[in-house]
Amino acid sequence: MTTWRIGQAGLVRGAILLLVIAGCGSSGSADGTGGAPSGTGGAATGGAASTGGTTGSGGKIGGATGGTAAGSGGAHATGGSVGGGGTPGSGGVVGSGGVTATGGMTAAGGTGAGHTGGAGATGGGHPTGGISGAAGAASGGRGGGVAAGGAGAGGRGAGGQSGAVSSAGCGKPPTLKNSPTSTANQNTLTVSGSARQFLIRWPSNYDNSHPYRLILDFHGANGKDTDLAPSYFGLFDLSNNTTIFVAPSASGGIWDATADATFVDEILKAVEGDLCIDTSRVELEGFSQGGAMVATLACGRPGVFRAAVGHSRGGLTAPTVCQPIPYLGSLGLSDISGNSQATQTDAFARWDGCTITTLPTAPTGGHICTSYTGCMVGAPVVWCSFDGPHTPSPTDAGKSTSWMPAEVWPFLSQF
Repeated sequence: MTTWRIGQAGLVRGAILLLVIAGCGSSGSADGTGGAPSGTGGAATGGAASTGGTTGSGGKIGGATGGTAAGSGGAHATGGSVGGGGTPGSGGVVGSGGVTATGGMTAAGGTGAGHTGGAGATGGGHPTGGISGAAGAASGGRGGGVAAGGAGAGGRGAGGQSGAVSSAGCGKPPTLKNSPTSTANQNTLTVSGSARQFLIRWPSNYDNSHPYRLILDFHGANGKDTDLAPSYFGLFDLSNNTTIFVAPSASGGIWDATADATFVDEILKAVEGDLCIDTSRVELEGFSQGGAMVATLACGRPGVFRAAVGHSRGGLTAPTVCQPIPYLGSLGLSDISGNSQATQTDAFARWDGCTITTLPTAPTGGHICTSYTGCMVGAPVVWCSFDGPHTPSPTDAGKSTSWMPAEVWPFLSQF
């Protein structure tokens, strides 16, 4: 178990560049290795590498589809560039095998929100060309949980960082209302006969050809969407124009696990159809009953959401089963009754294969965030304990601003 105390919120990332050299007709590897073609050439006609090594059974993920190395120099289809070795037609090698796309990265040793050790004991690189899909989804698709057991090559959210899965709204001029500095431009949907409202804030330099991360934020009980705008739990500025934020409004201020799951389905349909969203990076953050709604959605809509954050959650029945998903939870000491060691992350840690142990509590006037150890690759779990009340934005003693956004943003943005 690795513990980071006050002031340490750096995101450690390591990149794994896979160099794959495949011979004629290579069949690739299972679970999304991408089957990157290269070819040692060798043939007098320039080393035409037949099929160039087709992708494995989990291939065509994250944009590295393999391709063929032709006698003319063997350009890869999308998986990287051909090296500079050899001359086609003279029996030389076609490049040096071609460098495959660096694609998705996992932080060295597996990191969670800058807390070392969170993502798995051995770290482990993902296949080239992006993060592989849940359970080896070959065609990309949405978010995706971590493949059961974190099998071998990783296997988390289809598409991933370099293999964005573009929504239907890409290339279209937006028709939804943006609310950059005020809360006046609410959007309305009719769901089950009722008018429901939500706010959107997209980057000031929004480009409808670029797929953006989407974060859905959920207010606490008796709140509304305008409580979260325009800062969205303090993440909008930290996101630096990389992310679109949406805040739904609960009917009467109270979330309903069943009705509002349908409401969120309709929001996603509307937003993804109108704006350019990377559907493999749809994430969740919520406070109090909104945090409980986050847990409900994360576990009740497997494969839809890439990661989740819940602050001081409660007020809805907690899930009892869940597919692995990265999760960060927080709770103030004054919110805990009876057990100062209580966390709201042990269940997610268990689902993510982490080691369950007693985690440290916050020092007087401060906070401490701890990553669980032994988690599946790509499924870190982080627990933040703080000496404070029921709030998503706690401050340490003597400080005027909350430390929480600086913990949450590195956690969510690593995916």
